[in-house]
Amino acid sequence: MPKNDDSGQISRFVTLASCFLVIAMLRFAKDILIPIALAALLAFLLSPVVVRLTRRGIHRTLSVVIASILAFGVFAGVGWIVASQTLNVVQQLPLYVQNIEGKIAKLSRTGTPTALSQAAGMVEKIEKDFKTSTADKPGSAPIPVEVEQAGSSVFEMSRLILLSLLGPLGTAGIVVVFTVAMLLQWEDLRARLIKMTNTGGLHIGSEALDDAAHRVLAYLSMQLVVNASYGIPVGLGLYFIGIPNALLWGLLSILLRFIPYIGIWIAAAFPIGLAVAVDPGWTRLVWTLGLFAVFEAVTANVIEVWVYGLRTGVSSLGLMVAAVFWTWLWGPAGLLLSVPLTVCLMVLGKEIPRLKIFSMLLSSEPSRTFSGK
Repeated sequence: MPKNDDSGQISRFVTLASCFLVIAMLRFAKDILIPIALAALLAFLLSPVVVRLTRRGIHRTLSVVIASILAFGVFAGVGWIVASQTLNVVQQLPLYVQNIEGKIAKLSRTGTPTALSQAAGMVEKIEKDFKTSTADKPGSAPIPVEVEQAGSSVFEMSRLILLSLLGPLGTAGIVVVFTVAMLLQWEDLRARLIKMTNTGGLHIGSEALDDAAHRVLAYLSMQLVVNASYGIPVGLGLYFIGIPNALLWGLLSILLRFIPYIGIWIAAAFPIGLAVAVDPGWTRLVWTLGLFAVFEAVTANVIEVWVYGLRTGVSSLGLMVAAVFWTWLWGPAGLLLSVPLTVCLMVLGKEIPRLKIFSMLLSSEPSRTFSGK
């Protein structure tokens, strides 16, 4: 009896040590694993398109090329729209400086809260100090004035923008390469993964992967519908309220809602800030806040509860815990990938005994369904 207890303790210790080792590897190898995870998700999404094209008699390599061009062409088009609209917003910002200064002046005169008053006073002090430092003083040597060519400043700004984009562009390139490579060898990778993780026969392993792919695809497709039903009315509402570049903010609302919990508030921050800048009063700000609050309350409390629970098979609490965990591991990319990764772990836990704990903890099924297994 003592030997059995010792062996059980050793087994639990090995399992716990393995979990910590896996988490450490995920944490410290995130620069390599994040592009691979993004590529695997895109391969999941594009594999049905490749299969359909192949069944129509198109060679597999050509099918992969067509599917990749279509997918990444859509991404590039959306990115171009966002970039051009954002540049337009930046060019218009100087037109709203007077409104912002006027509001700061009003707030500083009407007994605003201490923090806001200090912020307004700080802005005025910085402006005053800047003017004082640039003024000529009696008896002091004249300050030499250097004329900077407009071309050099434009070149410097372009260089800084390109340097800041090198990292994301490099990651995007790696994702594209990995996605195409996975699609070209999709069947072989699928068979290897089944053999590596399966303990109950190839048929069961294949069903598990199909189930995971189906749930992820169903979640993303329904989430796209939900996001579109949210972003299109928000964009129209912002247009009628009078917020500039309403198309951009509606599109960002659709895209950023794929990031659970915080994405929509990131998207809402920009039009809310513009509502403060473009309106001499506060009417547009009130309408903008009301617009986002109403649509978010309806979408989050009615539509998404149904989509998250029924379409993924993962409980709401499980999704929240998984979002925190993957965000801690991989940052914003982990938050974006938290739902697909959690769904895959939950489905694999149903078929692989060693991963059963994930199914028990994450599944939205009643706890009585796990009794006796």
